[in-house]
Amino acid sequence: MAGHEWDWFQREELIGQISDIRVQNLQVERENVQKRTFTRWINLHLEKCKPPLEVKDLFIDIQDGKILMALLEVLSGQSLMCVVSTGNV
Repeated sequence: MAGHEWDWFQREELIGQISDIRVQNLQVERENVQKRTFTRWINLHLEKCKPPLEVKDLFIDIQDGKILMALLEVLSGQSLMCVVSTGNV
């Protein structure tokens, strides 16, 4: 009888681990869907830029702020201040 109880506990532990993995996979998939959706939304607006811009990798492409600045200009309809470097620092 004790052997059967041990098997039951091992089975329950395994089921719990499988459930945890499934939850993690669903979370990753949800994050990927959100990233793709937001990237598409940004690209829809960035098509209006001259020249048109495109985000391919959301986390990489927005790091320097240029894409975000362009997106703000498109969304606000305002030309935002541009910083010009003269090379003299």
